[in-house]
Amino acid sequence: MATLTDSPEYTADEVYEIQATDPVEGAATGASYGGIGLSNQPHQQLANRTAFLYNQQKTDIANIAALQALLAGFAGSLQQNGYLKIPITDASRGAVTAIIQWGYYPLAQAKLSVDAQYTVVWPIPFPNAILLPPFATNVYYKTGGLNTAASVVSYSATGATFVLDVPGDLESYAQGPEITNGFSWLAIGF
Repeated sequence: MATLTDSPEYTADEVYEIQATDPVEGAATGASYGGIGLSNQPHQQLANRTAFLYNQQKTDIANIAALQALLAGFAGSLQQNGYLKIPITDASRGAVTAIIQWGYYPLAQAKLSVDAQYTVVWPIPFPNAILLPPFATNVYYKTGGLNTAASVVSYSATGATFVLDVPGDLESYAQGPEITNGFSWLAIGF
């Protein structure tokens, strides 16, 4: 039994309609339409379209699978101390997951008259590296105008030590101690 061989191509508005006056013509040497014959022409055109659409469907399925895999790489925890994982393709490292972590170290109306250090454990460890030193900012309850600063002392893949740095010896100032509610922090890595 002979069969038509499809060629994946799509041609709009080109499925031949067999006319009442057309003679029946099958495949043969010298037959019309590339040798498959007038009667096989619409079948060939539909077979070509079907092959074309099938290839498009396979491409769409592969693209959907790739998008689903990409979406599966996003993860996070939108808590007070949380994180966001973002899959990216880095120009030099290839496929990596960027991680942004944040948090708040609460100190309920703590009076600071000297520098104080605090240790923070990241919500999740950075598997490779931290890209730049973590940021921190003091959250004032009350200030005497002396501007306590929050800074990082040291950091690693699992956490950091921050300092609330009070200017000078506050006990000698008339304004009294700085009062803080803690500090916020942000760390970025992969």
